[in-house]
Amino acid sequence: MNLTDLKIIQQCDLNLLLSLTILIEEQSVSKSAERLDISQPAMSQNLKKLRAMFNDPLFVKHGQGIKATSKALRLYHSLTEWLYLSDRLISQTAFDPMESHGVIRVAFMDDLTQSMIPMILDKILLLAPNIELEFVHKPKDVFSLLESGEIDLAAAGADTPPANIHGRHISNTDYCAAYSVAHPLAKLKHPTLAQIFAYDTAEYSASNLVELEVNQLALQHHLQRKITFSSGSFQVMLQGLLAGKHVGFVPQRTLKSPRWQSKLKGVQIKELMPFDSTLYWHARVHKDPLIQWFKDQCLAIINQLKQQAALT
Repeated sequence: MNLTDLKIIQQCDLNLLLSLTILIEEQSVSKSAERLDISQPAMSQNLKKLRAMFNDPLFVKHGQGIKATSKALRLYHSLTEWLYLSDRLISQTAFDPMESHGVIRVAFMDDLTQSMIPMILDKILLLAPNIELEFVHKPKDVFSLLESGEIDLAAAGADTPPANIHGRHISNTDYCAAYSVAHPLAKLKHPTLAQIFAYDTAEYSASNLVELEVNQLALQHHLQRKITFSSGSFQVMLQGLLAGKHVGFVPQRTLKSPRWQSKLKGVQIKELMPFDSTLYWHARVHKDPLIQWFKDQCLAIINQLKQQAALT
């Protein structure tokens, strides 16, 4: 490193770079100040210095918060790498899940959670016995809960996330119309869309993408969808289908589940494109060794489940 580079670094307050990283992640001066345990005026002053340092606004007003400029977003990757290396240099300790304590909050679609829970708990009890898990029903807007810190990980449809949300693709899922074996549609070999939408339908209200596409599909074919049963719990909706009145729209994997394959029938809706699912987490936990370890365990279990499904 030459003398000029050393002088530049010497004149720079590296704490400002930490403030910039947190501001990009939180998109809020007040939340960033709270996270760094400093006053809001102090954080505002740091932002003023950062703007002078980089000769760029770095953020613009957006609703009740702020939004990073393209230059700030370009800096973010280098900033997180710098923080990660700094942490490794200072701590000089390797992550050990056996010695870790904490609570991890996750929001998955109910049927995915049901499949994963036994495998996740086996891993936790064996490799990280001091970790607490909290599973919450998948809400419609997982991004806002990730941003607020109310959940750490969420599996949801492949939507366009804010800049401070990271994601990893986990599946590509076909959807079908599902109904009880006692439903009149169960007597038909290949029900048409018109026959499907002739019956009352159930809505999984926590699924914004799929239900929206189902509604659009009905409109495109000049059909009317009549929703007379709705639930934010996927398992409750499936139980409701057993009454034999409603049609629900569910992943095909649901009908292959031992719990439902003898109770529900269904037909793939070819007019619906397969839906991508993504595992999301906030930038604030992108370098958190515990969250990243747990994320990797979840991804390994999802891959294992996909391999098992391919063999059936």
